[in-house]
Amino acid sequence: MARVATRGPWLAVALVAAAVVMPFPGGAHADEGVVLLVNATNPTSTVTASEARRAFTGGTKQWPHGAVVQVGVTATESAELRYVASLSDMTPRELLSRIQEQVFKGEMRKPVVLRSAGECIGLARANPGAICAATRPATLPPEVKVLVVRGSR
Repeated sequence: MARVATRGPWLAVALVAAAVVMPFPGGAHADEGVVLLVNATNPTSTVTASEARRAFTGGTKQWPHGAVVQVGVTATESAELRYVASLSDMTPRELLSRIQEQVFKGEMRKPVVLRSAGECIGLARANPGAICAATRPATLPPEVKVLVVRGSR
């Protein structure tokens, strides 16, 4: 009996670990709490999935207000990166490869590597051209706003 009880916690840990490591089928979506964030001075309030893809892969160099696009990205298997990749019908690895290729070609700035939603908020707050994905926070500072993706899944 004691043996079963000691296996229980290990099984629970293994299941949680597997859930964290395995990607969501079809990618993460805004309805899972991931949103795009930009600086509040950015006049763009909504984008299509295609426009978001262009911003994240170097196709859009400047926002309408003239600020240079500065992408922020998170770890390969993060829900945030899966969401951005899903907007482009890519895997996170394909998206990162595309970004790396565009940086190498000189088509876009090197992205800022983010470790948390707080760092995404900080980037968007400090940089008028920033765009990044984060788990939707309860509140945002007035210098940051959510960029709505029209027609996202």
